[in-house]
Amino acid sequence: MTETTGQRRGRYLLAGGLAAMTVLHLVQPRPFEAMIPDWVPGDPTAWNLAATAAEGTSALLLARADTARLGGLAAFATFLGVWVANIDAAVQGGYRGVPGWLGSAEAAWLRVPLQLPLLWWSARIARRHAD
Repeated sequence: MTETTGQRRGRYLLAGGLAAMTVLHLVQPRPFEAMIPDWVPGDPTAWNLAATAAEGTSALLLARADTARLGGLAAFATFLGVWVANIDAAVQGGYRGVPGWLGSAEAAWLRVPLQLPLLWWSARIARRHAD
C-alpha cells in the first residue's frame, strides 16, 4: 500500500504526539498517576509506567510504514484505556489529586469527547495499513 504525503504526515503527527506524551509521563508522572481510577488494582506508578511504555511503543511502531498497522492498533488500545479512565473521572466529579481546573469535573468531561478523534485516527491508520 502506498501512502500519500498527507497520510504519512498524519501518521508521523500521531507518532510525535504519542512520543511527546511518553516524555511528559516520565518527566511529570504525578498528575498521570492521580488519574488512575481507584478501582484499578495495583500501584498507580506501575500503571503510569505501563501507559508510558504503551504510548512509546505505539509511537515507535507508527513511525514506520511496515509496522504502522500494529502501531495503530496499539495506539487504539491505549486511547481506549485512557477514554475509560476519563469517563470514570468525569462520573466521579474530576481527577482526585490533580490541582486546579485540570482536576475539575469540567476538565474530565471535556476530555471524554476529545478522546474520540484519537480513537478514530489510530483505527484509521491501522485499517489503512491492513494490507
